[in-house]
Amino acid sequence: MLLVTAVFGGLMLLSAESRRRVITILLIGAITILGTSPAPAQALPFCLPCVIQAVLATITVTIGNWLNQINSVLGTIFRLFQQTVWPPGKISLAKLQIQSIIMQFLGVLQSIMSINPHTATLPHPVALENVIRDRSTADISSVPPAYVSTFRPVPQAGNIAPQDRDLTDMDDAMAQDNLMMLKESDQAQDLQLQLANQIESLVANPNINISAPGSSSLITAAAVAGEIRSQAVTQKMLAGWLRQEAARVAHENAIRKRNAAYSGQLQTDMTNVLQHK
Repeated sequence: MLLVTAVFGGLMLLSAESRRRVITILLIGAITILGTSPAPAQALPFCLPCVIQAVLATITVTIGNWLNQINSVLGTIFRLFQQTVWPPGKISLAKLQIQSIIMQFLGVLQSIMSINPHTATLPHPVALENVIRDRSTADISSVPPAYVSTFRPVPQAGNIAPQDRDLTDMDDAMAQDNLMMLKESDQAQDLQLQLANQIESLVANPNINISAPGSSSLITAAAVAGEIRSQAVTQKMLAGWLRQEAARVAHENAIRKRNAAYSGQLQTDMTNVLQHK
């Protein structure tokens, strides 16, 4: 009995093909050992066919019954997953719906992204527009010279009031900073679109099996990570817009302060003139 139990335990750790090979080797080994070993001095008559029949009966009846029960349990589990947990019909229906949504909106989105908004006609504005709309950060250092060529440099000291010179320099700096940030956001947007296209290909391509049952959580995690990066870029652009708005308010307040100073100086000058009279 211990021998049969040991044999069965070893067979359970093997595949079906390996079990057949092991059983064949055990039968050959048993026959060889029984045929070559010397008989005891007072042994009863030996029946080799009886021994082979007993071994075959043990394998067929006992072990075979256990294997059939195991196969039955595995089949039940497989049907549970196929019919309840991951039904192929429902998965195919979801893929078809995703493909329909992609085909409905993909062309419209691509047409929006491919619109050419270039409207400048003169050399310097055309050069600036090309730089700020090429959706790349490789030539971001070209923004300041193209900007200066279009909007002209800050006047030299003595040609403009110091307050106006400071305001002009600050306005130019904020404008150039935001233009360079726009280039960075355009490139980040293109990368996000590439990620979205990859996720769509994994989910909706009927020619691949990457989006197999169980991988939906991984694809969802990738989509959520992409959404977080997109939100981060959006927040950065909002921060840039707030800085630009703050600079505009500061510029207007500086003008009001300067007008107040001029009004005070004018009042003082008029008082002095009236006192002289």
